[in-house]
Amino acid sequence: MDPVADMFSAIKNAIRRKADHVEVPSSKLKEALLELLRREGYIKGWEKVQDGAKGTQYTLRVHLKYLDPKKERSAISGLQKVSKPGRRIYTPKHKIPYVERGFGIAILSTDAGLITDHEARKLGKGGELIAYVW
Repeated sequence: MDPVADMFSAIKNAIRRKADHVEVPSSKLKEALLELLRREGYIKGWEKVQDGAKGTQYTLRVHLKYLDPKKERSAISGLQKVSKPGRRIYTPKHKIPYVERGFGIAILSTDAGLITDHEARKLGKGGELIAYVW
């Protein structure tokens, strides 16, 4: 039902398997989320993988980031979806939560696009709380 939550589950399962990458179906929102995670240093990167028979639908390959060579510690310790299709969570600019006492990020959807809690405080914007990452 929720494609973003499905992507988060795929990423968490791939981290548990100690996989180098995971592939998820594409959407513009997922691309924006992955770009934000790459910019913040939680993943190495992501790329579009074309599937010839599917037409416009393509797959996103997410390259996971580990902090040690044995893949014991991932850059993502936790990933939690906050706003769900049945219950949207909105927050004003003065009530944006701190994640893990400021060591994690909250991802917000605003009129300026997807931004982190740090950027939202700087811009003075509130919005829909999409996820917490730490």
